[in-house]
Amino acid sequence: MAEKPKMMFILTSGVDGKEKVISGLRMAINIAKSGSAQEVKIMFFGPSEDMISKPDPVLDGLLSDASSAGIYKTACVNIAENKGIKDTISKKGILLEPAGKVLVDAMSEGFIPITF
Repeated sequence: MAEKPKMMFILTSGVDGKEKVISGLRMAINIAKSGSAQEVKIMFFGPSEDMISKPDPVLDGLLSDASSAGIYKTACVNIAENKGIKDTISKKGILLEPAGKVLVDAMSEGFIPITF
């Protein structure tokens, strides 16, 4: 039997693509909860960082569900600093790291990138 994959969901859509981000979060959570992947990570980048920094009951609930499912969540520290949303994102339990480094590390560890 093949080894379970490692999956990295890269969420880049902004407010105009909110449904894409919601779909990506739900898929990541469902895969993590089902145990069908070895590991699941979520990275917010660009416009999605702006979106998740604002109060939103649906997104905030999904972020909480992702934490409960043990999903590693990160966002680009440079974008968050430039947009002045670093503290808001951190308070939502999302780690702030350089996105390029996170992406390179994940790919070298065999993660499959999935974008929304």
